[in-house]
Amino acid sequence: MLIRRLILIIGAILIITGVLLIATGFPISIIGPLLIIAGLILILLSVFHEGKLVLGIASILLGILVVIAAAAIFAILGASLLVAYVLLFLGIALIVLGIILLSKLS
Repeated sequence: MLIRRLILIIGAILIITGVLLIATGFPISIIGPLLIIAGLILILLSVFHEGKLVLGIASILLGILVVIAAAAIFAILGASLLVAYVLLFLGIALIVLGIILLSKLS
């Protein structure tokens, strides 16, 4: 249950980050909506109590997606933005939580 709550919180943070990136006119226009969609998927899977397998795989895949978004921000805008570090941390956290969920299957 704790892992589902953590994934729910990370999904909410991703939505807030995506909305803020869109509102500030971030130069990479695809990253904001991408983060919002990733956050919505995580929240929906957490709320509706999908199986551990589905939630684990979705967490890992969306974690990789968030790490790629952070790497794009690093590459284009440099390492001076806090958003890139937050996204990198959230992506790694999603990957770790997904691995924990998948390891509890057996």
